[in-house]
Amino acid sequence: MSDRTKRILLVAGFILAVVLIGLAIYFIFFQPLISPSAPITITPTPPINTNGLPVTPGVNVPPTNVNVPIVSGLNVNIPPLIPAIPGPTISNVASGGITSFSTLESDSTLSPTFAVNGKDVNYLDVNTGLFHTLKPDGTKVKLSDSNFANVSTVVWSPDSSRAIITYSDGSKILYNFNKKTFVTLPSQWQDFSFSKDGNNIAFKDLKIDPEDSWLAMANTDGSGYQQIERLGDKANDVYVQWSPNNSYVALYRAPLDADRSEVYPIGKNGENYNSFRIEGRDPRFVYSPNGNTLLYSAYNISSAYKPTLWIVNSDPANLGTGRNALAVDTWADKCTFTSETLVYCAVPNSLDIGAGFRPDLADSTPDQFYKIDLTTGSKQLIAQPLFPTTVDKLMVSPDGKSLIWTEKNTGKIKEMNL
Repeated sequence: MSDRTKRILLVAGFILAVVLIGLAIYFIFFQPLISPSAPITITPTPPINTNGLPVTPGVNVPPTNVNVPIVSGLNVNIPPLIPAIPGPTISNVASGGITSFSTLESDSTLSPTFAVNGKDVNYLDVNTGLFHTLKPDGTKVKLSDSNFANVSTVVWSPDSSRAIITYSDGSKILYNFNKKTFVTLPSQWQDFSFSKDGNNIAFKDLKIDPEDSWLAMANTDGSGYQQIERLGDKANDVYVQWSPNNSYVALYRAPLDADRSEVYPIGKNGENYNSFRIEGRDPRFVYSPNGNTLLYSAYNISSAYKPTLWIVNSDPANLGTGRNALAVDTWADKCTFTSETLVYCAVPNSLDIGAGFRPDLADSTPDQFYKIDLTTGSKQLIAQPLFPTTVDKLMVSPDGKSLIWTEKNTGKIKEMNL
């Protein structure tokens, strides 16, 4: 064998060895142990369409009415349904929770009061200058055809038949709604209060000379003028308020120190009554229906200078006794008696420290309604109004079935069922 032939065989053998080694490596490392089966194509049987054209074979028609079996034993983590959270309960009766109320008069009003029948509400419509009577069915009847424009205050007689009307320029008249007549009163007469029978009025007669200023009284036609006590420079500390028991026509506050005052009731005939002490400034007074109890508010350092309510006996025989703090932060003129022992009050949701110095800062603070039992001193939240409302004047209907109030900023008349 020639050398050329040997070289050819050697090269061929080398190439064959490389091929064999490559095949061995492929089968050992890359060839899968089990080859996948070829896909099986199943051609569905064309459905029979009995209502029209035949269905073309090969079209993927989704199956209908397929019952998928439920596989048991699987630990399928399906989140539970979230339970519905019930909303707050809204009551149409004051029972302690969120309470709805209605609007009796949507126009701006001034000084509403109950008519003598205990059902109708008399008021001045600020926009029209007309006095109206609002009946329970919503009907409005004019009390007078006269127009009373630019009125600043209205003070009603107890039977609502007469009213002292003060205009923005300071002029004043006493109007009789039954007779449709009026009497002009002196402009220096201020801070009026009617006697319980409505036949007399008490007031401050503020002359230019303070030494000639008096606490006085007169008949409702302006006659029978009578001076009671000289005011001097103490006019701002005299609160004209004719008591229902006809004992007092005013209360005089004599400051003792920064937080205490002595209160002296003033009778119309110069009676010498006992005094009683109050803890605080800016007292505001509300008599019970027969005048035997006096509800008042005052503020001092102990109340963080917030107004807080107190009661004291006010009949002459027990004057000054039974004084107790009620621990309710509001002004007394946001409260009303419904009996000798039961009081309803509008109480601001919150009051800043020092609110007593600036009551106007609470003019937009929403109120809640409380019932206070003066016999036990217990306090009960009876209503959280559904919508924010700030009370200016609060009344209880004579039948005790509803609270009625005017809003501070709108003058609208609202009502809530009790």
